[in-house]
Amino acid sequence: MAAGRAIAVAAYRRRRYAPLPLRLGVVITVVAALARVASAERHVSAGAGHVCAIQAGGVAACYGDNTYGKANASTAGVGLRYHAVTVGTDFSCGLTLTGSNLVCWGAVPGTPPPQLTAFFIDAHAGPRHVCGLMPNGTVACYGDGTTGATAVPPGVAFQGVTAGVDYTCGVTRAHGVQCWGNASNPVLSGLPVITDAEHVAAGADHACYIRMNGTVRCWGANSALQASPPAAMSATGPVWWLAAGTRFTCGMAGTSAPAAITCWGAIPSTWTTAFEVACTSWGCVASEASGAGTDQTVSIGVQPATNATVPAAMTAQFAAQGSIGAVRILAGGSGSTFVNGVGTAAKFNSPRGIAVTNDGTTVFVADTGNHCIRRINVSTRTVTTLAGSCSSYGYGDGAATSSLFYYPNGVEVDSVSGSVYVADTSNYRIRMVSAANVVSTLAGSGYGSTNGVGTAALFYSPIDLALDTATGVLYIADFSNVRAVNISSRVVSTLFSAGSSQT
Repeated sequence: MAAGRAIAVAAYRRRRYAPLPLRLGVVITVVAALARVASAERHVSAGAGHVCAIQAGGVAACYGDNTYGKANASTAGVGLRYHAVTVGTDFSCGLTLTGSNLVCWGAVPGTPPPQLTAFFIDAHAGPRHVCGLMPNGTVACYGDGTTGATAVPPGVAFQGVTAGVDYTCGVTRAHGVQCWGNASNPVLSGLPVITDAEHVAAGADHACYIRMNGTVRCWGANSALQASPPAAMSATGPVWWLAAGTRFTCGMAGTSAPAAITCWGAIPSTWTTAFEVACTSWGCVASEASGAGTDQTVSIGVQPATNATVPAAMTAQFAAQGSIGAVRILAGGSGSTFVNGVGTAAKFNSPRGIAVTNDGTTVFVADTGNHCIRRINVSTRTVTTLAGSCSSYGYGDGAATSSLFYYPNGVEVDSVSGSVYVADTSNYRIRMVSAANVVSTLAGSGYGSTNGVGTAALFYSPIDLALDTATGVLYIADFSNVRAVNISSRVVSTLFSAGSSQT
């Protein structure tokens, strides 16, 4: 699958701000997300099991799984220097400083075409194929051609190329987008008519492009809202860097580099300030500035998302070299107490549930041991109290910070209405914090398994909850039962009970 920005000279020409060369050492940030397969580009690049970066002086350094020698650039030729790097699942490629030839190492499917030694100004790899762009607009692809991903449309002059899981997309010099490969992939089957593209980023089954006015549009699969960019990307801009992964997209906007990275989808957040970001199956890597001049540095930090696994071979190798950073702390310091504040100055007491708004700007936390709901501004890392007294426990509705909770465990947010829902475990209730900061009881009034309307229902021990915004139904893990509450009617029903015969 492809990451975002394509590598090399054409990309430098098209975008005002280009990242400086990197020396692998101290600052790549890795944010993990749900798994599939992908690749990345330019000075830092990530594949399914390994990461490559361009060091100062043009040395390509790769870390992680070295199956087929894909993490050993010297197998392609000792002493070669590169100005760009891109990786697939079982191979890595670079554009050489001398001649800008496309050179690969590892197991690249298929036989390289004659154009391999041509002058390439841009290149990008998918899991099983890689494509390069030449100065005259010709794109040459090689690798696995079984899906048609290497079958470049003839007679088209491109200004950029991006390789996806089983397809390829290019931006034409007329600012259109053409894609080829697996016709059943939503990127191809749902390709809109585009006439104002500047750059396109290919994900697993969705793609996004930067428009000529600097805003972002997406199409394809949208199961995690990966094709629904926030206003900062879709309306404000100007966006100058874009990367797509599996069920998530990341971009950078503004008038200077480095800049904050804004992600949406399975990595809904605004995270590190960086020069570039590249995404893969398990998350994204970012090159952060940590030095002066051209001697930039890179390191690895890991922040796994739900059900995501950063490749063990990669993290183990970085750890062994002493260059893997600690997990990046958004908020909270040592000690189990209550303190509002910024970043590690804030204190939590056994935080359990967590929910993130669709635009990634706000995180809500069920601070179980403090009996309250906390709110984190992702950009500033400021922690405040949304609801609950935090110094007292019990049951009480009303003004948010005057209300009382009793060991709340689960939290969910409706990004449309602004309401926050809470599994108030030891009160045996489902509570709601409205956008107007008023706490009310949606359902439940005590211990039991009775269905009914609102407070006529009883719960055993509601631990977690999830909202289906399309139907307005809140699903609840209630001890050994799975319950549902229709938010509009407040009707509680049981979907599954450990005592039932359902399977």
